[in-house]
Amino acid sequence: MEQPERAIKLRREELVEIKRLYETVMTFASHGMFYRSGRIIGDRLIRSAGTDLGRIKESLIKGGWVSDISFEGDTITAASSIEATNSDSPTCHMLRGILAKVFEERTGKDVYCHERKCLSKGDDKCVFVIDTEVL
Repeated sequence: MEQPERAIKLRREELVEIKRLYETVMTFASHGMFYRSGRIIGDRLIRSAGTDLGRIKESLIKGGWVSDISFEGDTITAASSIEATNSDSPTCHMLRGILAKVFEERTGKDVYCHERKCLSKGDDKCVFVIDTEVL
């Protein structure tokens, strides 16, 4: 039975708690699952916004993923990622997956998205770098 498309909202606290639950059971393996989940979300984002970075920015802000985001070549800077928590390591795995999917569609190449700085670690913003050389 096909259902009409519907959207749900998660509060930031709920998303953080869900991620914490997965991390307690699966530790670092959960990060890959969050990344892959982000790629699925990125797929939907591309279907609605295309690969135009202005429209992607608008969709990420409107969707609540970030309060602001800028794209400069292979570097993406995001303010107030919804995934940010207190941590010793980067936590924005779903956003990283979304960005990887967008840049794969834009470039036609496999990419990897590294989170070099993260609000979770005390940095002022999250900084992601798109890499096509690691694959």
